[in-house]
Amino acid sequence: MELQFVKVSPNENMTLLIESPVPRSQHLAVAKALIAYGSVYAEQAGYIEEPENKAACARLQMMAGEFCGNATLSLGAYLFSKEHPQTGAEKNFLLEVSGADSLIDCHMKKEADGYLGQLSMPMPAKIATETYVLDGVSYELETVYLPGITHIIVPKALWGEKAREKAEQATAAWENQIAEEAFGILLFDETEMTLEPLVCVKNASLVWERGCGSGTTALGAALATKKQDSFSLGLKQPGGVMQIDAEWKDGCLHSLTLTVHVKIVAAGTAYLESF
Repeated sequence: MELQFVKVSPNENMTLLIESPVPRSQHLAVAKALIAYGSVYAEQAGYIEEPENKAACARLQMMAGEFCGNATLSLGAYLFSKEHPQTGAEKNFLLEVSGADSLIDCHMKKEADGYLGQLSMPMPAKIATETYVLDGVSYELETVYLPGITHIIVPKALWGEKAREKAEQATAAWENQIAEEAFGILLFDETEMTLEPLVCVKNASLVWERGCGSGTTALGAALATKKQDSFSLGLKQPGGVMQIDAEWKDGCLHSLTLTVHVKIVAAGTAYLESF
């Protein structure tokens, strides 16, 4: 199988956009093969498809059917790049994205070294404190249910120096408790405002992401709900800073806007012999 792809870096969250048509039944298996170290190598993959809604420019179907903010921004940057914009040029794209019930408004601005993307993120279906058990210990952890992906917020100090090891163990221990195919464990240091996101796609991948758009959004939603106020947060992650703007209005969370720097780093043909 030969597949045309584009490799995009939103805050170093390396993302493959697959242009060649692939049956939905093969999406997860093909993406899993492509993001492997011995292939194109990335943290996640999505498929560019024709949209069902004629108002949309394109559809992004993620590897597990989840919603992904960074991949959506990657698609916006790629669509804009095909127009060869001058530095400073701006454009809005309406995109149809898996895991989202409505069209997503994606704003792109051409910069000298890439694109600045801004995205109106879907609102959480629910934010709740849930009970999780690991090695016989119960934890009450804030959980944010976004369309297609669930994020569990873990204060980094909770597990100390073993936080990353414990988080990896937790994905195996807790995956049956999560209904969605994709979920994340977010190691959050509220003092330093840093995030280390571990994202699991069941039976496909487990990745310490360099930057996580949905994780950033989940934290923004949780903090705004806790404070019951609007705020803007630059959240430091391994790949750089991602910004989330949360608007609190009329006693509830009104909107969430994600801002990320995006670069297109490669394009070409991938070869998969096993398909």
